[in-house]
Formats: sequence, structure tokens, C-alpha cells
Amino acid sequence: MTLQAISKGFEYYKKFGLNFTIKILPLIFLFGFLASVGTSSSLSEGISNFDISLLLINNFLISPLTTIIAIFIANDLIENNNRDVLVYYAISWQYLLKVLILSLISTLCIGIGLLLFIVPGILIAGLLLFVNYFAILENKSVLDSLNLSWEKAKLNFFQCILMAGFFWFITILTITILSTISGSYEELSQISQTQAIISSSFAIYIQVCLISFPILVFYKKQSSNKIKDRI
Repeated sequence: MTLQAISKGFEYYKKFGLNFTIKILPLIFLFGFLASVGTSSSLSEGISNFDISLLLINNFLISPLTTIIAIFIANDLIENNNRDVLVYYAISWQYLLKVLILSLISTLCIGIGLLLFIVPGILIAGLLLFVNYFAILENKSVLDSLNLSWEKAKLNFFQCILMAGFFWFITILTITILSTISGSYEELSQISQTQAIISSSFAIYIQVCLISFPILVFYKKQSSNKIKDRI
């Protein structure tokens, strides 16, 4: 099931990838720009309040908005629902706080799990795989999203772990490749602003594509296994 979802996700990306990319590109480049500015500043002058502000904006505003809008766009493309791109940017704000809280909870739980010899972190990542989809596509509350993701993931626990592992493998591989390219410079200060923007943008774009296509397809396939909604 996991391999089928990944394959189908790439098929959808091949079909809708250009349309999807055009619609999500402004946020991708905004994230990359803010990340690169903060990095360049900290390399030359050390970490300042300005760098911290950019970090907070990127992680607590731009990143969750990107997740919300990307999932909405991809889901509509797959379902053949046509909405103006500005609609996604307009409606996503109402989901921002929920997704931000879910992201913080997921990051904390997975991070603690990874510290406990990695395996618990992967297990938790599998159980929390669907939280954003419940919060965004079904407009569930934070608690409901956590509970429903937990229940749905338990139905195909091994498959969810594989999908979570796939996501983290591709993410880590991407970051490693980008770090290797950056490490080829004798000094980090030699990295141009343009290259820093492209690297940061590419890193988040890969993650966005994974949650918007393979994992979204996996979530939609799981919908055939209805969970009795007791909430």
C-alpha cells in the first residue's frame, strides 16, 4: 500500500506538478529568502535579534501556511476542483493556529522519540502522520486531529511507519546533499545569497511535495477504512 501511494503520488505530481509549483512558489521563495537572510547575517555578525525574528517568522508563520496551502492545492488538483489561487491564501489563515500547535506537538514528540534511540521517534511519526490532513481537510480540532490520526494510523501501523520513514529519508537525504554542496566552499561566507535562497527553497519544496502528493494519496487511500467517529 505504501509503495502504491508513493507511485500514485509521483504520477499525480507528474500530471499536476507544474500547476502546483506555480501556485505555491511565492511561499517557497519567501521561506527560502527569509532563511537565507538570517543565515547570512548570523555567519557574518553572529546571531542577533533580527536573525531570531526571521527564524520565528519562518517557522511559526510561513512554514505552517505553506503546509496548509500546499495540502489544499494538491487535494483540489487531485479532486479536479478549480479554485482561484488567491482563495487558498485567503482561507488558510483560519487553520494557522491549529496547524502550528500540531506541528509543535509533533516536533516535540518525534524529537523526544528520536533521542530515545531513534526507533520511538519513527513510531511516533507514523502515529502522527495524518494530523495535518484531519485539521486542514476535515477541519478537526487539535485534539480531534491527534486522536483520529492515532486511530487511523493504528489500522495500518506498519505502512504508516514506512511512509513516515520514507518522508524522513528523503528529507535527510536532501539536506545532506545541500550541506555537501555548501561544504565544498572553503568558507561559508563564499556562498552567494542567490545560492542560499535556492538551497533553502529547494529543501522546503521537497518536503511540501512529499506531504502534498505521496502522503496525501496515502491518507486518501486510508479513508476507505472508515474510523468510527466517536468525537
